[in-house]
Amino acid sequence: MDLSKLKLDVYDFLGIILPGLVAIAEGWIFLRGWDAFILSMSHIGGTSLTLLLVFAFGIGHLVQELSDVAIQWTKGSRYKYRARDEFWKSDESKTVKESIAKELGCEVASVDAAYDFCLAKVSEHFQKRDIFIATSDLSRSFVAMCFVALIPSAKIIFWQSAARRVRSLEFAAVVALLGVVGMLSWRRMMRYRYLADVTVFRIYPAVASERNSDEPSE
Repeated sequence: MDLSKLKLDVYDFLGIILPGLVAIAEGWIFLRGWDAFILSMSHIGGTSLTLLLVFAFGIGHLVQELSDVAIQWTKGSRYKYRARDEFWKSDESKTVKESIAKELGCEVASVDAAYDFCLAKVSEHFQKRDIFIATSDLSRSFVAMCFVALIPSAKIIFWQSAARRVRSLEFAAVVALLGVVGMLSWRRMMRYRYLADVTVFRIYPAVASERNSDEPSE
């Protein structure tokens, strides 16, 4: 299978393939166990790795959709847009609103319309936005995968022959570790979503001013 002609951008890798690989690893560990997973990974070949990446690309889409639905269900549909909503209500947005109204000749109807308009104008000046969005969605998928990871972790720990107290302590340690990873991933998700949204608004007035200054005067 020749995948050399496929073009993958940063979001495909960070936002889809990596979450897909994590989900596959968790499912593999749940079905076959940790030792079988390590043995299989150590003997994986080129063709198998290619098929694994293709499969991860498909699973990654499902992981992202699962994590997005879970966050909307628990926090509301506007939660991931909280940064742009708060910016639009602040005094700092006045300059952006005036710049948009001057260029369009009218005020925009909503913050999302304003964001899309500003993004269209500043996309060439803010190429890191794709990395910010990919990092935010990667972190979001890690939050969801931390909860899913409890299932294979419970199977590995409680199927041991050790004493119940020992197994309970081990599982509590795993839960604590996954809780820390989930919390840090959540903070990372919100930080990079903030950078991706608010920076667009902050760049736009400068880009609009530069464009107006380059236009020849009549």
